[in-house]
Amino acid sequence: MSMEIRGLTEAELEAHSELVFRSYWVEGRSAQAVGDRLWWLRACRRDPYYRPEQSRVLFLDGRMVSSVTCFARPSYVAGRTVNAMCIGSVCTHPDYRGRGLARQTLAEAAEWMVSQGALWSFLYGLEAIYGGSGWRHLASWAVTADVRLPEDPGQGITARPADPDMDAPGLTAVHERFNRGLVGPTQRTEEFWRRRVLGAGSDSGYRVLERDGRAIGYYRAGDAAVGEMAWTETPEDVVAFLLRQWPGRPVSLPLATPEVLDALRAVAVLPARDDFRETPHSALTLHETSCGLWRYLQDPEGQFPEFHDTEGLIRFLRRHHYVMWPPDKA
Repeated sequence: MSMEIRGLTEAELEAHSELVFRSYWVEGRSAQAVGDRLWWLRACRRDPYYRPEQSRVLFLDGRMVSSVTCFARPSYVAGRTVNAMCIGSVCTHPDYRGRGLARQTLAEAAEWMVSQGALWSFLYGLEAIYGGSGWRHLASWAVTADVRLPEDPGQGITARPADPDMDAPGLTAVHERFNRGLVGPTQRTEEFWRRRVLGAGSDSGYRVLERDGRAIGYYRAGDAAVGEMAWTETPEDVVAFLLRQWPGRPVSLPLATPEVLDALRAVAVLPARDDFRETPHSALTLHETSCGLWRYLQDPEGQFPEFHDTEGLIRFLRRHHYVMWPPDKA
């Protein structure tokens, strides 16, 4: 039996989309999007970074049976942009499982990412599955706030749904300004915002924050939860505005950096001393979010002398308040 692992070609995209569908679809248990045979192909066509050779495909006797896609995700690291890649769409045809084919494809994908100059890669998955191939668990921190607010902060801010064409330039600028100093978030071009982030459906969930007719930030809405947020000014006002979107309920904010915690301290009205003694109250609760797996690949130019392997990379990211937003909609 002959085996070959190589990059996908343009002519093979639809056949690969069928492989992903056959691999992921489980009657009665799969998400609605996965039930569409072309969901993977449409998602990749919305990704301006994607090229067919990023999908590393294993063939047995000429049949496409296993695949790993290496999505380009340049990432911010404290003012720098790093060449990183996100592993996704790991799949094996049901008729060929149990032979270690996905692990072989992952190994070739890692070699290919090195050849493309990637320093590290990440994926959304379980270490129990991918740990044997070198990926290790890492999560960013979120904070749930259960606080009372004063009347003033956040009152002058309004929000509206983001428009892919009108808002993409402004969102790109806000995202760059807010995220560039953080460690972990993916860089987004204007085209990426328009096609991948905002173009996935009629309502992407993103809201533009405005004050006096000008954009000062954005957030991604959930149920008493903020999936992503950014601002260019007055963080305490933005945080207060977000907490007011779900009155009387604890609200989860997606990162627990010093700036966010300082903003919460600035706006929160805590119980009086006597009230607190009678009924202890936990105003802020930290919890993990955006759990993923990371693997160090290389650093030939010595950009990060602080670490030389995956464990060192994980320690570095944790020490520098690692932030990773939830994955974009497919």
